[in-house]
Amino acid sequence: MLLFGHRGYSDQYPENTILAFEKAIENGFDGIETDVHKTKDGVLVLCHDEKINRTSNGKGYIKDMTYDELCTFNFGTKENPQRIPALKDLLELCKGKKIKINLEIKTNKIQYSGIELESYQMIKEMGMLDQVLFSSFSIESLYKLRAIDSSLYLGYLFEDDYEKNKQLCLTQKLHVHVREDYLDEDEIALYLKHGLDINTWGVTNRFRYGYFKEKGVNIVIANKNFKKLKM
Repeated sequence: MLLFGHRGYSDQYPENTILAFEKAIENGFDGIETDVHKTKDGVLVLCHDEKINRTSNGKGYIKDMTYDELCTFNFGTKENPQRIPALKDLLELCKGKKIKINLEIKTNKIQYSGIELESYQMIKEMGMLDQVLFSSFSIESLYKLRAIDSSLYLGYLFEDDYEKNKQLCLTQKLHVHVREDYLDEDEIALYLKHGLDINTWGVTNRFRYGYFKEKGVNIVIANKNFKKLKM
C-alpha cells in the first residue's frame, strides 16, 4: 500500500506549498496529493480552496487574480513565507524521482475552461503521465480526461450519495477515491473484485491505516506520516 501526502506533508508544513511537497518527498511519502485551479491569466496553480482566504494572507477567488497578483501573498508562515505554487513547479520537483502525484481537478464548484486539457498537455510534454493519477469530484471532468486519453488513470472522488457514486465507479470503471469511513471489508472486496483500486482519504488513525494495508487498499491519502508511527 502506498501513502500519499494530503496537500503535501500538511500535518507539519503549510498545505499545498513547495515546502510541504519537498518535505513529503524527504520524509518517505510515496506520493503527493494536490489540487489544481486556474488563474485569471490562465496559469495552473495549486491550492485546495477556490478562494485564498484560508490558506494565505490574501483574500479573493483564484479565478479573479493573475498569477503575479497571487504571488504577492504569503501561503506559508511569517517565519517561512511561501508563494502559491504553479503546477509546473510541482512537476519539476517530482520529475525523475520515484514519487507519484495525485492531481485533483477542482471543477466541482467552478468550471475552469480547458483545465483538463491544459493539465494533461503540460504533464505529457514533461513526459510524466506515468507519474500522475487524475481525480475529481466532477464526473464531467473525468469524462473529459478520458476523451482526451483513454489510458489515463482516473479516480472518482466522493463523500456523499454513496450508493449512487459507488455504482458510477463500478459501471464507468473509475478507481475509487472515497472517504475512508465508507469502507469496510465487504466494500473493499467488492471494488477489488471489479478490478478497481481503492485510494482513500481522511485517514487520521494509525489503526485504520493498518486495517487498510491488511485489506488490500491501494493508496491512503493522509496528512500524517504513518510510515514513521509505530504500528
